[in-house]
Amino acid sequence: MEQTMIRLPAPCSSSGGEAIMNKFFQSLDKVSSGTNKVFIFVASLMMAGLMIIVCVDLTLRYVFNSPLIWGTEVTEILILYITFLGAGQVFRENSHVVIDIFLVFGSPRRQRILRLVSCTLVGIVSAVLVIYGFSASYNHYVRGVFNPTIIETPIALILVIIPIGCVPLFLEVLLKVRKLLRQE
Repeated sequence: MEQTMIRLPAPCSSSGGEAIMNKFFQSLDKVSSGTNKVFIFVASLMMAGLMIIVCVDLTLRYVFNSPLIWGTEVTEILILYITFLGAGQVFRENSHVVIDIFLVFGSPRRQRILRLVSCTLVGIVSAVLVIYGFSASYNHYVRGVFNPTIIETPIALILVIIPIGCVPLFLEVLLKVRKLLRQE
């Protein structure tokens, strides 16, 4: 009677659940990265438009004494859009303003804890801005509220960029928190 040995595959270094989570976060990273690239492109176009509007407005104001009556309002809206379209990418690259006095003198463990606390706070704020931002935008849209200015911009159009820009920011927070938690 011949005995055959059945060879089992070597155990994986990660469990099935961890592999699924890794795949999920890789996909999340791709989605967030792609969204950020599109948002940065749109924000760049808006920045170019903003510069043109400001230059034309200044020329008309000081050379011909006849400024664009809508120039200031449009530049304010563009600045808001540029800010929130770039928020996720700025957070991804750690390009935001940081007060790092506590990090400079702390141990690596303390730095990691402070970064986790910071990311958690950013995550909470961005989640609140997403939830209440969409709610407020929808509310203003349904009620038909307009900004009482020369071009009467719908308030919903002004507000909606806040939650839209905070979605990739929240995704970046999730990715950064996972990275911090996986560090040893």
